[in-house]
Amino acid sequence: MSLRNVSACYFGHFSDSICALKRNMKTKRNRFPIIVKRGSSVVKIYLDRKPTGTYYRVTYHLGGKRHRLNFVDLDKAKMEAEAKAAQLSRGDMDAMQISGKDRLVYGRAMEAVKETGVHLDAAALEYAQARKILDGVPLVDAARFYVRHHGRDVMRKPVSDAVREMIEAKKASGVSNVYLRDLRYRLGVFAERFRCDFLSLTPDDVRFFFESLKLSARSFNNFLIALKTFFRFAQDRGWLSKEVDLLTSVKRRKEKRTPVEILTPKEMTALLEHATPEIARCFALGAFAGLRSEEILRLEWSDVTRRPGYIEIAADKAKTAARRLVPIADNLTRWLIWGNSADGLVWPNTKTKFFKTRLRVALKAKVKWKPNALRHSWISYRLAEIQDMNRVALEAGNSPQMIFRHYRELATPEQARTWFSIAPAMGEKVIAISAGRR
Repeated sequence: MSLRNVSACYFGHFSDSICALKRNMKTKRNRFPIIVKRGSSVVKIYLDRKPTGTYYRVTYHLGGKRHRLNFVDLDKAKMEAEAKAAQLSRGDMDAMQISGKDRLVYGRAMEAVKETGVHLDAAALEYAQARKILDGVPLVDAARFYVRHHGRDVMRKPVSDAVREMIEAKKASGVSNVYLRDLRYRLGVFAERFRCDFLSLTPDDVRFFFESLKLSARSFNNFLIALKTFFRFAQDRGWLSKEVDLLTSVKRRKEKRTPVEILTPKEMTALLEHATPEIARCFALGAFAGLRSEEILRLEWSDVTRRPGYIEIAADKAKTAARRLVPIADNLTRWLIWGNSADGLVWPNTKTKFFKTRLRVALKAKVKWKPNALRHSWISYRLAEIQDMNRVALEAGNSPQMIFRHYRELATPEQARTWFSIAPAMGEKVIAISAGRR
């Protein structure tokens, strides 16, 4: 062997000795097994040298069985031993069954629910149920939607209680009895359908409600107006979030314009000839003063005599809740004094009898009864008589646009003169009432 080879061999053995010495020194600093104790719980770390490398084995006993975990890094082995010892000491057996990435997830989950005061298993169960209900919609999105639509400060209020409070508030504000009756009816139907809190209502609930009513376009739109008012009232009172639009799926229906039908002077004369004094007065109030049926039913004789030459329709008796004065035509004067008691209601009987009597008289007179024909006729003949759309609108309690759209050129001035000359034969007993064509 050459000197060069001998030297290489010698220094090779010397290098191996140095490495072995270093390993021995490191091993001496960490005497194995390393014992980690927490209370009466013990976890040990063993050194295990294999041809494939050096391993550190963490061992502990759980449930009568010995468990082992292998690590190539001593520091990680020590950290795991510390964690296992602490878990054994606390009796945290469930946590002992998980390791690695699962243990990291478990720790984060525990930290996340800590401030809620909810146990981790309860939180997981609630989350799973919510996801099932939401059918894949993220729970956070659902929570944001709930807060946005229900508001943080919205109070719970049963729909029936809200209806009662709105009616009371409207009554205190001085609206007409007609309007109150309309609200009671429409909102009463809604409250009967939804015996729940406002917070439970959804746009689909309201849409299905409207679809089930099977109403004409006019009635549908009247219901829509009433509920819009109701929902705004609820929002102002804090029972419904102002960001919620329960009517978002309900659209106003287009109303079919039906031609206005009026009576001819001949038809009106036939009706009056077959009428008793009581119903004749009511016919005359509709035909020669344009009063609505509901206004006639609420009219008292004091409303006729209070202002000479005019009938006063008080706000609480008018459909529009607006007071108005209607001139008493000469022929109307004669119908009013025919059998006039000058006391109490002009129609002293029931509402049902009023409508039945009208139809019975029309049947006897062989006149086809047309909806609102008396009022339609008065507006048409009055407009033909004075040719003043704004004045007719004021007397009728309508807008000039409504008068122009529906009543223009339905009658001629000649027909108007004939209409307003229809009067009863003068009897012996006459109570004078100041009158005049205004």
